[in-house]
Amino acid sequence: MVYDAGKVVSRMAVVVGVFAATLCLLYSVYFVRIIRGKPEAFEAQLLQALAAWMIERGDRSRVQIWGVIFLSLLLELTYFILVFAVVQNQFLLVLTSLFAGFEAVHLFWEFSNFHNFFRGNTKLGDVFNWRIERASALFFFTQTLLVILYLLFFH
Repeated sequence: MVYDAGKVVSRMAVVVGVFAATLCLLYSVYFVRIIRGKPEAFEAQLLQALAAWMIERGDRSRVQIWGVIFLSLLLELTYFILVFAVVQNQFLLVLTSLFAGFEAVHLFWEFSNFHNFFRGNTKLGDVFNWRIERASALFFFTQTLLVILYLLFFH
């Protein structure tokens, strides 16, 4: 069986495009609220929903939150690897590298904060550093939008 490298890259580009479009859409809600200068009410809603969900789930919420964090790590890692495999624009690759590093630190911070929360060392309201969450949302929205534009016009 012979593989056509061009077809493999084209399929990977489609996967990156779907990934980027999905992330862009998900982060667009938060992005718009940040740009409008009023993200606090949205963040409070997110925190209240998380608290209500955790109360409803009880002890199962701990395992499920660790699962979500692990899944986030896998999805982000997959996305960044695919971007590095498909994108051939130096500016976008440097931007993606910087953002991937930021996200690695961000996920480590969240892991640590949830670990402290589940040990009873911090309150749920202190788990999220909203300035970092906003920066992450802005970076994700911008980076995914740039990847989509790159794929549409330069790939």
